[in-house]
Amino acid sequence: MVIKKLIGFTKNHLLLIILLVLFGFFFFYRLDYQTLTSWDEAWYGSISRNMVKSGDFINMTWNGRPYYDHPPMGFWLMATSYKLFGINEFTTRLPSVLLSIFTIILVYFTGIKLFKNETIGYVAALMLGTSVWYLIRVRSGNLDAIFVFFYILTVFLSLYSSKKFYLFPLVGIAFGCLMMSKTLVGLSALPLIIFINFHQLTKIRKNILYLILAIAGFFVVVYPWYHANIARNPLFIEEHFIITGMRNKKTLDSYLHLKAEQPLFYLHMGVRKWYYFWLLGGSFLLVSLAFLKKPVATILLWNLFVLYPFLTSEKTHLWHLIPVYLPMVFISSFGVYKLGIFSLFLVKKITKLNFNKTLINIIFIFFFSFISYIQIKIFYNEVIPGSKYIPDDVAISKTISKYKQTRYLDDDYLPIAVFYSGDNIRTIIDLPDEKRSLLKLFQSDEKDFVVITRYWAPDSLKVNNIPYKVLDKNNS
Repeated sequence: MVIKKLIGFTKNHLLLIILLVLFGFFFFYRLDYQTLTSWDEAWYGSISRNMVKSGDFINMTWNGRPYYDHPPMGFWLMATSYKLFGINEFTTRLPSVLLSIFTIILVYFTGIKLFKNETIGYVAALMLGTSVWYLIRVRSGNLDAIFVFFYILTVFLSLYSSKKFYLFPLVGIAFGCLMMSKTLVGLSALPLIIFINFHQLTKIRKNILYLILAIAGFFVVVYPWYHANIARNPLFIEEHFIITGMRNKKTLDSYLHLKAEQPLFYLHMGVRKWYYFWLLGGSFLLVSLAFLKKPVATILLWNLFVLYPFLTSEKTHLWHLIPVYLPMVFISSFGVYKLGIFSLFLVKKITKLNFNKTLINIIFIFFFSFISYIQIKIFYNEVIPGSKYIPDDVAISKTISKYKQTRYLDDDYLPIAVFYSGDNIRTIIDLPDEKRSLLKLFQSDEKDFVVITRYWAPDSLKVNNIPYKVLDKNNS
């Protein structure tokens, strides 16, 4: 019976199986070939390792200091991966990859739910998975792919709760997980949740219990960590919400001034060829008044809610825009599909030719699969490493773990040094002025310490006849 159901599911969702095979390969292949990048993989990995060591999953620390930049969901998942499978590059990246597989599945089914068309779901998922910066972040130990998963989960559950409101408590929990994944960005999902479920929310007497349960579910997820950290640090609200979450924007007026050129350039670089399909599909949906229908209005408003804050900030970086890819792929796939249908309608009027809907879907699938192939061919070497390689900074950081003296770094790769040495490390540049150089440190009253530095740096010690001992070295 189970086998029959599995065969039936495979037949009904062959396109999904193709997606899972394709992205299972691209997400996992040679995942551990590269060492962790300093910012942010080694940084986040060290925080997660501290959780495992201390058993404290509320008060996050890095290099001996409290960490307040982002909430802990991504770190919890990474720490769980470490606890189950050990601490290494693969397990650092594993939560992102696993959740991204589910993201592909949810995008596929969200497309079907919105537009009643498997082809739209397939193309949207294909676009997302072949957007170069999404793929880069999926294959890294960062928070972006985890955040994107909880975002699409929240939207997916919202679409179902709009018809079956008893599912709304699950939306509250998913939204809570979204807010616990990255600082404030997830708030853009709140107006979308309200818009999708507006009809149900107006039936307040009938649905009050489910609304209360949703709010309770949200606070159960979010409240404990935020309460503990606000109580612990009087400056938490400013550091976490204003400096990190709002990028130091303190007035509503700052959101009225567009600085769109750079964010849109970054958006283009992140999705490459799909950017043009987004412009084309979005334009057609607006011009054709398709936005008067709720599914189209949903994806257009979604795009507006998540993109607009980034268009008003000079501090927007390429990876910040990855959540925007979700509504983009639905706008692109459905907009271009409807444009194609409209074009064929005009051809039919002129030539009297009839076009079978199945044939149209097949052509649509093959066309976007071909564009995806070109996209992958161009960026493959950017994303998939050709061979294993251990950089000199990683190699020397590993060797310093055997020394028990106070450890200093005279360079700029502190997260790598902390992660691969397995302990806290001080940087010379952060020392008081009387010690803020290799020469000054050796001339000070500091005793019994080791320093990671560049091979040429001890020249200043030689010139001043200061004795030192080289314990380990490599090419750098």
